[in-house]
Amino acid sequence: MPHERAYRRSFSDEVAIDFPSSSAAIELFRRDHGDRQGVDRATDATITISSCQAGTGAMVPLEVRVPRTCPGCGGRGETWSEHCGHCDGQGQQLLTHHLTVAVPPGVRDGDRFSFNLSRVRSPRARVDVRVAVTA
Repeated sequence: MPHERAYRRSFSDEVAIDFPSSSAAIELFRRDHGDRQGVDRATDATITISSCQAGTGAMVPLEVRVPRTCPGCGGRGETWSEHCGHCDGQGQQLLTHHLTVAVPPGVRDGDRFSFNLSRVRSPRARVDVRVAVTA
């Protein structure tokens, strides 16, 4: 049949496209959303406040470096068959995030608290904060 031969011939000029390995993406997904409910990294930070602020409470600006999914490779760590140059094959980059933390009244030097930070297209990160009270 003529239409059957034309159908077979149409597939003869196809090119095989080699997609990147999915194993790197699966490993990153497991790392970001695994047993610890997606909290993969802990970021340590210190807030320095005066003794007056410690007694009354304060709103303190804080900068923390948190992981972000690499926009170059989408978290795979590779682009086609090459290592991603943006994230050096890690699938994530550290990005500075600015936020304001409410320090409650009555904190003392050395007190600690932590919270989870969740950003769009990024794994959740735990931020561990230590309070330093100056005289």
